[in-house]
Amino acid sequence: MTQFPDLSRLSDDEKDALIRAPWSQVQALTERVLALEAKLGKPPKTPDNSSVLPSKAQKPNRPDKAKQLGPRKGSLGRDGGGRALSADPDDMVVAKPARCGHCQAAFTEADQTLDARYDKTDLPRVRPVVTRGGVGSPVGPRLSC
Repeated sequence: MTQFPDLSRLSDDEKDALIRAPWSQVQALTERVLALEAKLGKPPKTPDNSSVLPSKAQKPNRPDKAKQLGPRKGSLGRDGGGRALSADPDDMVVAKPARCGHCQAAFTEADQTLDARYDKTDLPRVRPVVTRGGVGSPVGPRLSC
């Protein structure tokens, strides 16, 4: 209904129907308001008093962190970050491709520059130590006492 009907043209029965139509909606909304007002008096749900996840709980007040000065420290995968290179590596590999992977053009020594250095650390293979035990016996015929 976009506009209210002209009441002078309606019969008494039509006016009664017009009044009764929103009555059920008013009752439902009144019940909803009462339920929400009753909820206001209850304590909030926390992980201690209900099955709310700890991650959904309200966080305690914490002091503000000091603003970081300058850029953040480098981390693995960022320029200037990661572990320091080993002072004495066991083996060194210099990878110099002979040809371009796309067009197969040959590379000269002047075309190649050092792009990055990294250490690859392999852990030694773990082998179990097997110790076999037994009772010693003399060589030759078995002696009996």
